Amino acid sequence: MKYFLIFVLVSINLTSGFTQNLLGISTSRYGGTNRLYINPALAADSPSKFYLNIFTGNGHVDNNYVRYQAPFSLLRLITGTVPAQYKNADGTVRFATDYTRETLDGRAKNGTIWGEVRGPSFLMRTGKYGAIAITTRFRAVGQVVGASEPLLSAVRASLNDGAFYSIPSNDNKFSANTNTYAELGLTYAGTLWEGDGKKLLLGATAKFLLGYNAQQLINRGLNYRIVPDPNNLNSALLEVNKLDATLSYTSYLQNRSLTPQTLFSTSAPGKGIGVDVGITYIDQYDEDSPALQLGVAITDIGGLTYTGQQYMYSDIGAKPVQFKGSDFNGISGPQAIAEVIQNKLNTGRSADKTQFNAGLPTSLNFTADYQLPGGLGVNLTYLQDVRSIQAAAIHQPTIVAITPRYDARWLSLAIPLAYLNGGFTAGTSVRVGPGWLGTDNLLGLLGNSTNGIRPRGLDIYAGFAFGIGRATKYE
Repeated sequence: MKYFLIFVLVSINLTSGFTQNLLGISTSRYGGTNRLYINPALAADSPSKFYLNIFTGNGHVDNNYVRYQAPFSLLRLITGTVPAQYKNADGTVRFATDYTRETLDGRAKNGTIWGEVRGPSFLMRTGKYGAIAITTRFRAVGQVVGASEPLLSAVRASLNDGAFYSIPSNDNKFSANTNTYAELGLTYAGTLWEGDGKKLLLGATAKFLLGYNAQQLINRGLNYRIVPDPNNLNSALLEVNKLDATLSYTSYLQNRSLTPQTLFSTSAPGKGIGVDVGITYIDQYDEDSPALQLGVAITDIGGLTYTGQQYMYSDIGAKPVQFKGSDFNGISGPQAIAEVIQNKLNTGRSADKTQFNAGLPTSLNFTADYQLPGGLGVNLTYLQDVRSIQAAAIHQPTIVAITPRYDARWLSLAIPLAYLNGGFTAGTSVRVGPGWLGTDNLLGLLGNSTNGIRPRGLDIYAGFAFGIGRATKYE
């Protein structure tokens, strides 16, 4: 039964994934195009005349439901260096249920796996007052928001814990979304006003989106109970009595892999647009003075329209629908799981719609930054999710972070400290010349049952980018 509702739990199972924050890079004044994803106005504050990002990738997981307690670290898991005694005969990792420990505090549970690769991008200053940028990015996301503890506990126990039997659970609400898409961004930023060492910058990014894969389960009300399977005393059934939900999915990647041919195919099922808008105030008398920077932006406005199947459920009839573990044997991937759920709920039913919308992770971003002339500085970043729980959209996890740093042209060091999804994380980042390496959750990579560190996720990123020439900021 461990694959049942994996569409809902995809971000809880602590497999490797990606996110968009990269605090060690995006808070650096030498972050170039990587700064624009938090506030596009910062393009007009680039210290380089030209900035080229060759490649940046980031891996991230966060959740507030389980803590990792395996005898090997997540770093060993994602790098394939798990000791042999924890593997099966075929070489796969033997991952026991007790390798994770539940956090049961009565709160709704959220989790995110976010995949992001920032491809070739450049930023060019257009004189003292403006800048343009062209950026490319690929994102793959799996996320659950607002899930109840009893439902997750029952699924985690494969429904076979007798303590859950015959206890009705009513009015469960949650949303689960996956989305895989690419974007091309065009940014322009300029100076609105300048005087006496102070200036106001405005920037905007237009994004053109191509979508490859999306699944959604927007559950507005679920009543269920777990009962013994009358045909198998060693198994159990999840019996659904009421469901008010929308299920949507695509099948484009069912028999395809993400090759360059697939990425640039005109038959990709999703297309859309997005917009980022930001404003930044800077107070710095000259290059030998401290710099204060305050910014506000709203990013990822918009979404994609997918060609696919959408089903709406409001009445499943008088007879409960029963799910068992064997329903999901031999399948993998959220699209296949969505099809099983649909067939169980109403076999042979035609889709209500052949298109559905998938929103971008819209967020309201606030930043405050103080930089000394010698290179020491500190940054405060607050990213606030503005999507509702029931939105058919990916969410930007709300985060508050303080990042002390040292920034010079050829060397940057940062220590991001963040509050994310109800927990604190600490990371480190280093840039030497054009090369970046860092993490926003160092303990998440190292924690295991032996050293007593109990991480709720992981984060790691690396990149290769550089600036050319010095931009003229002061006359």
